[in-house]
Amino acid sequence: MKTNLFTLGIAAAVGSLGFSGSVVAQAQATSLVISPTGMGHMLVVPYYTAQGGNATRLQIVNADKINGKLVKVRFRGASNADNVFDFTLLLGPADVWTAEVSQNPNNGFARMRTSDNTCTLPTQINQDFIGARLNPASSRSNETREGYIEIVTTANIPPTSTVFPAIKHTNGNTPAPCTNGASLPVALRPLLTEVGGAAAGLGNPTTGLLANWTIHNVNEATAWSGEATAIVAVDSAGLPGYGNIVASPQAIGVPSAVASGTPITNLTADPLLASGAVAIQLYDLPDLSTPYISGWNAAQQAARLSTVLAKASLTNEYLTDDVSQAQTDWVFTLPTRRYSVALNHATGLPVFTVLSPPYFNATNTTVAGVGGEREVCATGIGRQFWSQSEQSSPVVLPTTPTHLCGGVSVWSINGGDATAPSVVSANVTRQNIELGNQDGWGEISTPGIYRYPVILGSHGLPVMGMAFTKTPGMYAGSSIGRVWTHRFTEPKPATVIRF
Repeated sequence: MKTNLFTLGIAAAVGSLGFSGSVVAQAQATSLVISPTGMGHMLVVPYYTAQGGNATRLQIVNADKINGKLVKVRFRGASNADNVFDFTLLLGPADVWTAEVSQNPNNGFARMRTSDNTCTLPTQINQDFIGARLNPASSRSNETREGYIEIVTTANIPPTSTVFPAIKHTNGNTPAPCTNGASLPVALRPLLTEVGGAAAGLGNPTTGLLANWTIHNVNEATAWSGEATAIVAVDSAGLPGYGNIVASPQAIGVPSAVASGTPITNLTADPLLASGAVAIQLYDLPDLSTPYISGWNAAQQAARLSTVLAKASLTNEYLTDDVSQAQTDWVFTLPTRRYSVALNHATGLPVFTVLSPPYFNATNTTVAGVGGEREVCATGIGRQFWSQSEQSSPVVLPTTPTHLCGGVSVWSINGGDATAPSVVSANVTRQNIELGNQDGWGEISTPGIYRYPVILGSHGLPVMGMAFTKTPGMYAGSSIGRVWTHRFTEPKPATVIRF
């Protein structure tokens, strides 16, 4: 059976919005898990930055040699995980797309730059990021320069699709110019409407997507790199399967499903969109919570993704000694926090979507900051640090409890103060953590304890990230960059208390 975004086994009345296509030779997926192979249906790039002379290079690869992929790419800001830039990418089979995000020196906004000839919608993505969804009282340009990236395969583009001839490279060239402002090929124009997309012959999305990222600073001759975290939809046997088609036009307008009365909560768990605080548009779909599995609603998908990403604790090293002139930033990304809680910029208050379990709720979150620079923070974060000689390292500053603030939180270890440069020049959600030792390792523990008398056990928090370190290089003005992914422990299973 083939399903699509707007059927989902929930509301047949909205089936007219779905894109159709032939069934792929895999089983229908029944769950989402972290991919052990690094390839999947969805990807999360945990950090991008265009701060302080940094630029972020992104490469997205379609390892499927037969089918093209219709892919939604969304950049979310560090502070509130607001949408700051999104577009649709049309990868041919075995195709690679590359681009770079840097700061526009004229206005301070992050901007996209690519010379890649892979098709995109819109065709012109060499442009500045957009601050319309950001807090109007904030420094909007600064808010666009840090965050994380969501990447979702919304549909396959099989060779039988009417779209396929327009995205398949031939001798290294696309059949028709379709990027960097060139006119849109006729075959792709139907994708700009729901009706046209439904007749394009798209197929259910299968696995095969991977991505790599590199943050580099030319002036400092420094670079850091890593891989995107891959999420794969698997069948009942645990093998990669096919998900619901979740494609939506890259266009302005209310989805026809919503206009016809379908609850927005069937399509996204984003609390601002679901509550109407932000008017939903076609380009808002899909996101990571849009149901990929038949029978799920958006809150169930957000909860499942949160569960597979949940950590009870995170562990990493820090190097800040004066001899080597080392510096360390710890980056923490909460890629599903946006689907539990978001800040309503009009009221300054958090808005929640209740998940099960409730990873983020009124008891473990607070709103921090002043004026326009405000973000939701996860509270109750435990912290403990050690030297390289087994000795406990006291936390000198902050003396108050430590929070994970924003969609991306950056801790500068022994950074001097909140205004001194961090390793990655972070400043949107940066905190400084002053320790009693210069080098060593540390562990943070996450909140999320089920309370007696119902259940005892920890469900942790959905969080990922890494340590960025920097030491001077051999040549004047150069540096050596290193990235160490946070190691972790998983939450303990809950135990039901019986009476």
